[in-house]
Amino acid sequence: MIRLMLKQEPPVRVSLSGIVPENLAQTTESEIARRPLLVGKHRATLGDWFSIHLSGDAEDLVIEGSCGRFDHIGAGMSRGSMIVAGDAGAYLGLEMSGGRISVEGSAEYGAATAMKGGEIRIRLDAGEALGGALPGARQGMRGGIVLVGGSAAARCGDRLRLGTIAIAGDVGACCGARMLAGTIVVGGRAGRNVGVAMRNGTIVALGGAEAVLPSFVESGLHDLVFLRLLARALAAVGAVGLADRVRPLRNFRGDLSVRGKGELFVSA
Repeated sequence: MIRLMLKQEPPVRVSLSGIVPENLAQTTESEIARRPLLVGKHRATLGDWFSIHLSGDAEDLVIEGSCGRFDHIGAGMSRGSMIVAGDAGAYLGLEMSGGRISVEGSAEYGAATAMKGGEIRIRLDAGEALGGALPGARQGMRGGIVLVGGSAAARCGDRLRLGTIAIAGDVGACCGARMLAGTIVVGGRAGRNVGVAMRNGTIVALGGAEAVLPSFVESGLHDLVFLRLLARALAAVGAVGLADRVRPLRNFRGDLSVRGKGELFVSA
């Protein structure tokens, strides 16, 4: 594996775009250390901020240290695995198409933006716009799975097109806004305007919702086969705490203000 050990925290934000396992394969420690980075308006190298240790297969990349000021970790990743032994900055897993990223701390704004495939696990909290879209884009996350062990901030799953987002804790306002398809499971409470302008897809709020918009129509209490299958799928990827809590839920259809056909399930 490749181990990047943080020497010191940078004074400004640094992009780690391109520092992914497939780009570092078949390279030496000195070659990895010379990889260019953009630090504010200045150029630096990976070796300026990290000590590099290479052993065996380069399909595994471990970043040690608090990386809250390092953005674009795992951006464009298509295979292999990455472990961040601390926090991650903005746009974790941007346009990721495969592989696996595990963050032992929290992630900042825009994790899993435009994600196409693979898996992201965040042990603590996620910032705003988890699984969202790039500025001006019509679709957000388009595949893969994201698991969050803590809470998520506002606009989680904005314009979600495909894939699954599962959050163990609460989510902020506008979860699933403008959602096109896919699945969002919230173990805690969903904030205001959940599912606003959603056209399709499924949102499950196991801890209830702050309020359900009047443009959603209730269809009663349901114990659907879909919910049991969802519980099995969550258990299969390790989200056992969520899987154990899937039960009969109140079902709402909407958002009718945009002629949406999405489904919102909340606890009775």
